[in-house]
Amino acid sequence: MEMSVAVIGAGNGGTAIAGYLASVGANVRLCDLFPEYLEGIRAAGGIDLTLEGVTSHQSLDLITSDVVQAIQGVNLIMVVTPSFTHKMIAQACCGALADGQVVVLNPGRTGGALEFLNTVRAGGGHGDITIAEAQTLIYSCRKTGPSSVEIYGVKKAVALGALPADRTDRVIELLNPFYPQFVPASNCLETSLSNIGALFHPTPVLLNIGRIENDLQGFRYYWDGITPSVATLVGEIDQERMAVARAYGVSVPSAEEWLRQSYDTQGENLYELIQHNRAYEDIQAPKTIQARYVTEDVPMSLVPISTLGWMAQVPTPNIDAVIQLTSTIYGRDFRTEGRCAKNLGLEGMTKKQVAHYFETGEKLH
Repeated sequence: MEMSVAVIGAGNGGTAIAGYLASVGANVRLCDLFPEYLEGIRAAGGIDLTLEGVTSHQSLDLITSDVVQAIQGVNLIMVVTPSFTHKMIAQACCGALADGQVVVLNPGRTGGALEFLNTVRAGGGHGDITIAEAQTLIYSCRKTGPSSVEIYGVKKAVALGALPADRTDRVIELLNPFYPQFVPASNCLETSLSNIGALFHPTPVLLNIGRIENDLQGFRYYWDGITPSVATLVGEIDQERMAVARAYGVSVPSAEEWLRQSYDTQGENLYELIQHNRAYEDIQAPKTIQARYVTEDVPMSLVPISTLGWMAQVPTPNIDAVIQLTSTIYGRDFRTEGRCAKNLGLEGMTKKQVAHYFETGEKLH
């Protein structure tokens, strides 16, 4: 089957996914709400993709900042943007989404598919669409120039869940000819609570914040920034995340298990597994503290995990500490601006009702 795909987002991940899909024969349209991200790709007439040391030029069917134009008539919409833009994208395309279209958030972080579906409904979208979320971005990648991107690593398995959950297999079938790495999750609660970015992003930035502000030379984010002590706190946050998942009857891998499954890395503990992961070798730390590792992953990952814990009476003291400290340092109230109970439409729900909502996209009365 000929596949037409709209990729929304021309950052690291979106450029990599668009380039790869074009390289394997899909008809690809690339869209970004911010036209400046497209200028280099438009000027070059496509994307220069480097994968496994080989660089190739990939042409695209369309390069546009008009979301409605990008998604019209395509089979698949791959949203590859920071999760704090998901609501904006849903608002921009809700009236144009048509029956049978599939939207995949890469990744959804925590509660992404639910937020996207709620936003489409609130905006008057009536199409019979499927919203899915990947547990993480399939690539470890970075843009190396205005039109070039390098893929450093491809995860071996990425869980994906759909709303409603009984459509997950259909989405997997659509993706597998291009991405056999996608495997079905039981539902979007599983993908939301398997959010590894919640572990590996905010806490290391917080504990290296002075170094990021002062070290003009930069440093390797994972290999230099995640020391044994940093890994200890990340591990404690991981335990809290898994406790929340257990409260909802959801099975999620530990960070250590995830690293072994995704990258086939070796080690006796979390620190060693990170240090032995070659895909992390060239990932540099953010140049500024105003990076999505905090501005995205605190409100869109840690806040909803903490919220789900509170609703299930599961304490999350270390997660809560990171939320509070980053809110103070950044001068923002990440709890209220993030995916809290109110913003996800979960206020007043019981644990059973929350689980049903993440399973079906419908509220249980």
